[in-house]
Amino acid sequence: MTGTLSSHTAEATTPFELSALFEPVATEFKQVEESLRSNLVDDSPFVATLLSQVFSTGGKRIRPGLVLLSSGATLGAGAKFTQNHIILAVLTELIHTASLVHDDVIDKASVRRGQETVNRRWNDKLAVLVGDLLFAQASICLARLQNPAIVGIYGQVLGDLCAGEIKQMNQQFVCQVNWQAYMQKSICKTASLFSAGCHSGPILNLAPAETVEAMRQYGTNLGICFQIVDDLLDVTSSESTLGKPAGSDLAQGILTAPALFVLQQNNAASRELETLIKTRAVSQPGGAAVALSIIKDNGGVEQTVKLARNYASKSKDALKLLTASPYKDSLASMIDLLLERTH
Repeated sequence: MTGTLSSHTAEATTPFELSALFEPVATEFKQVEESLRSNLVDDSPFVATLLSQVFSTGGKRIRPGLVLLSSGATLGAGAKFTQNHIILAVLTELIHTASLVHDDVIDKASVRRGQETVNRRWNDKLAVLVGDLLFAQASICLARLQNPAIVGIYGQVLGDLCAGEIKQMNQQFVCQVNWQAYMQKSICKTASLFSAGCHSGPILNLAPAETVEAMRQYGTNLGICFQIVDDLLDVTSSESTLGKPAGSDLAQGILTAPALFVLQQNNAASRELETLIKTRAVSQPGGAAVALSIIKDNGGVEQTVKLARNYASKSKDALKLLTASPYKDSLASMIDLLLERTH
C-alpha cells in the first residue's frame, strides 16, 4: 500500500527523538517489543526466521507508541495500564507490519529500511503468506480483548486498508485533480489505523464519549498529516534518506498532494507535468527528475507543507479536552516532531 506504508518516509524521525516522547510509557513499550517477537500461530523455526526478517528492519513503532500514550492520557485517577493495553498496541503494529509486507509484493520492492524484503529474499507467495500470518496474529490479539466495539473499529481498519489500495490502483496516472479522493485515500491507507489506535485505548479505559471522540479526531488528523508529510518527502528527500529513489510514488503514477497542487494550476507547468504523467515518462529516471523539478519550482512543496500544518493544527486542537499529563505532552510533541520533517 504505497504511501501508507510502503516506505513511510515520515518515519525517518530518529529513534532518539521518539524514545524521548515514549519515555512516559517506556515500561509498557518494552512489553510490546517482547510480544512482537513472539509467534502466536506457529512455532516452527522457519516461521521464526521469517518473522525475524520482518521485525529486524526496525521501524519506529509510532503506532503502538500512540496507543500507549493515548491510553495513558485517558486513564482514570489511580488507574494503571493493563495487559489489554499491551495487546492493543501489539495488534496495531501487527496490522501495520502485515500491510507493509503485502505492500512490498504489490510494489515489487526489494529493500525496506535498508534491508532485503521478504519477497526479495524468498518470493512473492511466501511474502503474502507472511503478511497473512501477521494479520492472523493480530486477529488473535483482537479476540483476546473481548471488546466488540474495538473489534468493529479494527475490522473497519482492515477494510479501509484494502479499499485505499484499490482506489489508489484505480487512479494511477490519472491527472484529474480530486482532493476529496486524495484525502479519502489518505484516511483509508494511513489515518484509519492511527485513529483506531488513538481512541481504542480510551474505550478500554471507559473514558467519556467526548474524550473518545477527541482522541479519534486527534488520531485521524495526525494520520492525515503523517501521510501528507510522507508524500512531501517522496518529492523533497534524497534516496539515501528515503531508502528508495526520490519520486517513487510519481514513477508509479501515484499522484499525491505536491503534484496535485501543480496540476490544478492550469498553466504551462501543469500541462507539462500532465504530459509527463500521461505518457508514463515519469516512470523513467529522466522524466521523473523533470517532473520533480516542475513540482518544486511551482509551489507544490510549499502548498503541501501548508496543508500538513492545517491537519497538524486540527490534531493538536483535539488534545485540549485532555487533562495535563506527560502522556498528553508527548502526544502534542508527536505533532511537532512530524512537522519538523517538512523542513
